[in-house]
Amino acid sequence: MVNLVQRIQVYVQQHGLSYTIYRAGEKGAERLLKRYHRWWMEHRTSEEELARQRKNPIDAGLISVIVPVYNTDPDMLMEMAQSVMEQTYPHWEAILYDDCSTKQETREMLKKIAAMDERIRVHRGEKNQGISGGSNSAIALAAGEWIALLDHDDLITPDALYCVAKAIIDEQPDLIYSDEDKVTENGKTHTDPHFKPDFCPDNLRSGNYFCHLMVLKKELIKRAGGFRQAFNGSQDHDLALRCSELAGKIVHIPKVLYHWRTVGTSVSHQNLMKCVNLARVAVQEHMNRIGWLGTAELHMGNIRMRYEIKGNPVVGVYIFGNDEAELDRCKAAMEAACWENKKVITVKAASAERYEAMNRVAQSAREDVLLMMDASVQVTDASFIEELLMYAQRDDVGAVTPELTDRKGKITHGGFAVGMEHLVQCRQEKLPYHSGGWHLLMQTSHNVAAVSAACVMIRRDHFIPFDEGYHGGLGAADWSLRLAEKGLRHVFTPHARAVCENRELLLLGKKRNADDAARYAKRWPDVKDPCYSGLFSKRKASYKLK
Repeated sequence: MVNLVQRIQVYVQQHGLSYTIYRAGEKGAERLLKRYHRWWMEHRTSEEELARQRKNPIDAGLISVIVPVYNTDPDMLMEMAQSVMEQTYPHWEAILYDDCSTKQETREMLKKIAAMDERIRVHRGEKNQGISGGSNSAIALAAGEWIALLDHDDLITPDALYCVAKAIIDEQPDLIYSDEDKVTENGKTHTDPHFKPDFCPDNLRSGNYFCHLMVLKKELIKRAGGFRQAFNGSQDHDLALRCSELAGKIVHIPKVLYHWRTVGTSVSHQNLMKCVNLARVAVQEHMNRIGWLGTAELHMGNIRMRYEIKGNPVVGVYIFGNDEAELDRCKAAMEAACWENKKVITVKAASAERYEAMNRVAQSAREDVLLMMDASVQVTDASFIEELLMYAQRDDVGAVTPELTDRKGKITHGGFAVGMEHLVQCRQEKLPYHSGGWHLLMQTSHNVAAVSAACVMIRRDHFIPFDEGYHGGLGAADWSLRLAEKGLRHVFTPHARAVCENRELLLLGKKRNADDAARYAKRWPDVKDPCYSGLFSKRKASYKLK
C-alpha cells in the first residue's frame, strides 16, 4: 500500500492532479472494456504464421536467452520457461542463473524445467550477487553470439526470437529492441502497450525506452563492460546507454514481442525514485563519456539534461511578421532574454513570403546560430534562448523546437508527426502543457521527425533553404525531412516554452493548404515517422490505438 501511495504521489507530481484523475478514468475504462487486450488478441501472430515459421526455419546463429533467477514464484518461472520453449526459432539456448535462491520451491522448479528441454541450462551461483552480477554470470556461460535479456517472471511471444533472427539476417545490427506490453500477474490480460520509436538517442537519455525485449551482440556487451552492480534497478538503462555509444547499428522491431508481468515486488516498483536517480547517474556518466559537458538532473521525477554551451556563440534572433505592434512586443521580450550574446532583428514579411524571407535572412546572416520565430510567439522565460541553444549547438542536431501552447496552456506544438492521415500533425495537440502524456514525453527532451517554422533554432552551418513553393506549415515539415536526410536529428525540449496560436504554421486541426498538400504528398509519398510508431492511429498524433 505504501508503494502504491508513493507511485500515485509521483504521478501527480509529474502530470498534475487533473491529468492524473483523467488517466485514472482512462485506466478504469481500459480495465472494464479491455480495449488493448482485444486489440492484442486480434493482432498477435496467427497460429498459421507460427506454423509457417516452424516449417520454414531460418538460421541467424545461436541466440542465448539469459535469465537471472532469485526466489521466483514457481508458476511464473514455469510460464517464463514455457514461453521460451515455444519459440518458432529453433537455434536458442536459455541460461537460467539461480542467484542463490533461498526458496526450496524455486530450486525445485528450476530442476523440473532443466529436465524439459536440453537447450535449457540451469546454473546455481555460489553467492548472491544481485541482478547485475547474476546477469553477468549468465552471459559468461552463454555460447551464443547474441544475448537476449529476459526477466525471470516475464514472457516472450512465440515468434520473438524468429523476429530477432530475421532482423539479424536482414539488418546486420549490433543491438535490437522491440515493442512490449504488460500482462497482469495471473497472465490473462494484456495492458499498457509501449509502441516505441526507432532509435532516438535523446529519448534514450531521458529514459530507458529500449527496455524489453533487448537483444545485444555478446561482444558488444563485453566491450561495454557488462552490467554494473552499482546500477541495480536501472542496470538495463545503464547498459543500453553504454552499448549505444559503441553500436554500429541499432534496430527497432515495431512489434510487441515481450510481455512484462505487473508484479509489485519487482525492484523498480519497490524503489521507484532510487531507480530514477540511478538512471540519472547513468545518463551523467554517459554525457561525460561522450564529451558533452553538463549535468543530468532530476526535474519533477524525470531526467533533465543541462548541457554547457561551448564557447560563446552569437545567436541571431529573427522575428517575422507584418504587425508592427506584434513585432515590437516580441522584440522587446527577446531582448530581455538572459543570453547576452545575441542580435535581435525584426523582418517585415507577409505569411505568403515567410519561407522566402527566412531563406534570405539565413543567406545573409553571420551569427553562429539562428532563432527564427513568428511575431505572434509570446516568450516569458528568460532562459528561453539558452535552453534551445543547449541542443542546437550539437553536431548531430538540426532543428530545435520549444513547447508551444495556447493561452490556456494547451499544447499547440510538440513537434510534428509525419505520415499521418492529414499528412503532418501536431504531437499531443491540446494536452495540458504540465502533463507528461505518453511515457512522459512532453516533460522530457526527445527527438521528433519535424518541427514548425513558428519558432525554431538551428546552427547556421546546418541550415538548408526552405522550399519557397510552400505557403503554410507543410513547408517546415518538408524542410525538416530534408535535414534528416543529411543525418541530422531534431529535438523537442519542454523546458523552453512559449505561447503561439498561429494555426497556419502550427498545422492545428485538419485543414491543409491544397497546393501545399499536393506538393508535399508528391515529395513524400511513403514517408514513415521514425519518432512516432506506425501502430498508432493516423488521425491524430495523440498516441492512441487505431
